[in-house]
Amino acid sequence: MNRLALLFPIIALGCTESTLTSLDKNLGGDGPEIEVAPTSLDFGTLAEDDEAEVRTFIIRSVGNEDLTIESIDISGQAPDSFTILTEDLIGFVLPVGAEQAVEVAFVPFGANVQSAQAIVTSDAVSAPKVPVSLNGEGAIAELLITPDPLDFGRTYVGCDKDNLITFQNIGSDELTIESISLDGDEFEIFDDSITLPLTLGPDESVSMDMTFTPFDDSDADGVLTVVSDEPMGTRTAMQIGQGDYANTYTDRWENPASSPSDIVFFVDQSCSMDSHSATLGSNFSSFITNLNSYSTDWQIAVINDDNGCNRSGILTPSTSGYVSSFQSSVSAGGGYSTEQLFTVAQTGMAKTGSGACNSGLMRSDALLHLIFVSDEQEQSSSSLTVTNFLNNIIAQKGSADNVRVSAIVGDSNTSCFNIDSSRGTRYADAADDTDGIVLEICSNWATSANLELLAEASVIQNTYELSNTAIESTIEVLVNGGVVDPSSYSYDASSNSVVFNSDAPEEGDRITINYAAPATCD
Repeated sequence: MNRLALLFPIIALGCTESTLTSLDKNLGGDGPEIEVAPTSLDFGTLAEDDEAEVRTFIIRSVGNEDLTIESIDISGQAPDSFTILTEDLIGFVLPVGAEQAVEVAFVPFGANVQSAQAIVTSDAVSAPKVPVSLNGEGAIAELLITPDPLDFGRTYVGCDKDNLITFQNIGSDELTIESISLDGDEFEIFDDSITLPLTLGPDESVSMDMTFTPFDDSDADGVLTVVSDEPMGTRTAMQIGQGDYANTYTDRWENPASSPSDIVFFVDQSCSMDSHSATLGSNFSSFITNLNSYSTDWQIAVINDDNGCNRSGILTPSTSGYVSSFQSSVSAGGGYSTEQLFTVAQTGMAKTGSGACNSGLMRSDALLHLIFVSDEQEQSSSSLTVTNFLNNIIAQKGSADNVRVSAIVGDSNTSCFNIDSSRGTRYADAADDTDGIVLEICSNWATSANLELLAEASVIQNTYELSNTAIESTIEVLVNGGVVDPSSYSYDASSNSVVFNSDAPEEGDRITINYAAPATCD
């Protein structure tokens, strides 16, 4: 039914000119007064294809001053089913004793009883607002969506909560639903539960599954839009819900003023490494100078042999001749596994307990920094993947926070080798996974800036493992009480750690990380 097409002919015929009737002036009291008749209009019953039904009420000016009609508004249960046809009544002035006819059209936009009121507002002294009851009945289809709103209540973030929404034809004619859409990212409808288009007979209903999955602990809302062939055409219904975090946590760290560091060098002893070992040895003093600017609580060892035992002893700032001990150790030893340094490292770190050959090398409160130096690819067994190797070292250390790998190797842009097997990608991958340093062995790697990077990586913790699994979007990091820009760090879900990619906390800093944990969903 085209509502506008039915109304336009009526508008064209009715009330383009006002019909004024003079009344006895003695009827008026003090000031403008109003009389409206009748005060109730009955439009009868209309089906979908019926033409609009028009009724008229009269406004009379019965006071001793001119009456001004300020507005005529329709309100009530079914305001869309009634339309004021008479135009230009806002601010219309009725002289004393005059009257104005007002035409109202009824086109049912809902089924069954349709009622509303035409509220006439004027400057009448006694009755500035006069209601006219409007009543009709629609013998048509009407869609009812229940519940509206559909309230999912409180649901844990990351969990789903299901509910049903029902579509019912409460009219007396068939209704066809043409489309259903949803605006609201945290709500989802299951299209396969209803096949469209869907026709419902009178009093027939169908239900559809909906799910609420909150993203955070705020109020959420959605809007369901249903298009059908009923006169209203489009109806909407609300969905609401509240997200809750199952638990929130705060983890805290305080970096030592002079961070302890355990540094272990693993140096490939194949023949091609002679010049590179010499470069490492000759620059060790510069490395120590940079290291001392960050911490003097360091231990250093060199492990090259297949048995995993150190050749240098555990060097500390108080060790006599530690520079010459280091220089001699980086160019000695080796064996069958000299190009399988992951295997050597894994063996060596397993021998740090009491009474073992590397006893005392791995302190519980120190950052463990493994530095690999090789001009070849790492050649351990294929079962010892980079991930497996790191997991083994972390298990021995006890925390991913305090494990770092760096590599002085041939990288993907190496200039001194022409074959892929000479590129230390496995070493580089281990360094990348622990936010270590990768330096190209074929370049002038031992610059002051690079040695400072290696020294800083030996003492500055940039990975903070959380005590509980975190919802990434809830993480808030503070250093010394100040909130850190989220662009400075990232969340590594595999290790459940916050990793600083810039502006890492320094010695003496206090680190606080607030976060929420996901719920265990039913």
